[in-house]
Amino acid sequence: MFDSLSTNPEQLLIPVFSGIIGWFTNVVAVKMMFKPTNFVGIPPFLGWQGIVPANAIRLATTGHQLVTAKLLDITELFKSFSSKELVESQDEQIAALTRRLITEKAEANFPGMWSALSDPVREQVFKIAHEEIRDLGIRVFDDAKESVADVLDVEGIVVRAVQEDKDLMSRVFLTVGEAEFKFIEHSGLYFGFLFGIIQLFVWLAFPLEWILPAFGFAVGYATNWMAIRLIFDPKEPIQVGPWKVQGLFHRRQKSISKEFAAIMSRKMLSSENIFHALSTGEFRAELVRIVEREANGVIEKYKSNPMAAGLLANPAAANIEAEIREAVELELFKEGGLVYGFGDKAEHIREILAERMAVMKAEDYENVLRPAFRQDEWKLIVAGAVLGLGAGIAQFVWLFSDVINQG
Repeated sequence: MFDSLSTNPEQLLIPVFSGIIGWFTNVVAVKMMFKPTNFVGIPPFLGWQGIVPANAIRLATTGHQLVTAKLLDITELFKSFSSKELVESQDEQIAALTRRLITEKAEANFPGMWSALSDPVREQVFKIAHEEIRDLGIRVFDDAKESVADVLDVEGIVVRAVQEDKDLMSRVFLTVGEAEFKFIEHSGLYFGFLFGIIQLFVWLAFPLEWILPAFGFAVGYATNWMAIRLIFDPKEPIQVGPWKVQGLFHRRQKSISKEFAAIMSRKMLSSENIFHALSTGEFRAELVRIVEREANGVIEKYKSNPMAAGLLANPAAANIEAEIREAVELELFKEGGLVYGFGDKAEHIREILAERMAVMKAEDYENVLRPAFRQDEWKLIVAGAVLGLGAGIAQFVWLFSDVINQG
């Protein structure tokens, strides 16, 4: 059995080659998860697209469902929101807008009356109007807080972020699962070497042409399969002799929770993305309706004032009212304005996600990364097996072609 080693000592390299095959197939398998971003080949079947970019929308939707079902309640997110604090933080801008609108509309529509007012009276008008608008703003955002959970499309925010950045989901998984993917790559070398020792003894006992390609196939298949299993299993730590064994992903739950929360709050549920959703979706229409309702209430209140009633009866009043509402809407939804401040929740989101994800049950927590594997992990395993087969054939041709020819 061992006689051939003296004449062909290069056979001792079989475990080394097997380790290289295991490493190579695992590295390629990881790359194939994320690259290429776009389909390369002849669609739909002849070619390849990275598993994550090919399923980016599905993965984003799954991630959104996990976040909203298990971690983040939108109503709760806005529960501590203070309309008074938001409006007060923008008080200078509100005062400036009030002064500008009153001056513009009064000079354009009531020039004689406005010029006849003394400066102290004008300042009193500005003050009253400023206080009314400030109070109106507080009431508007108090109402908006109650309805935001019904009209804010969180799934739409996440999906839009992924659609606009095709590499985003790949970066999410590579960031969150960096250690796990490194483990897959490196474990191929270790497992491949161990399989190679078995392969060496089988080859020495049965030096048949198909042994090395067959073991290459087996190594490629088994190393990918084992690496994926060891990432996720066992979910709970178990004692094996002096060692405590647990899936790598579960063992790193606290650190992964922080990484996931950070990237979700920066790239998906960022303040900018939330602001975009609030400014363009159903929330905008709802907020405008609330503003109109509250503004109509203020107008009704001032109809009892003789001077105000006279101004409101002016034929130009309807146009002035429409122009003011348009200006207020633009001010509300400008970047850095009140609506942006209302949706500026990225830091709060990061804190909630990190805290709650760190203590999730193993099954729920696993769904953060596992969706990237579960549906298409067989493709990775088969791809590893095929690459291993090719490497096994190359190994056979390089090392033992002379021996086989002589036989």
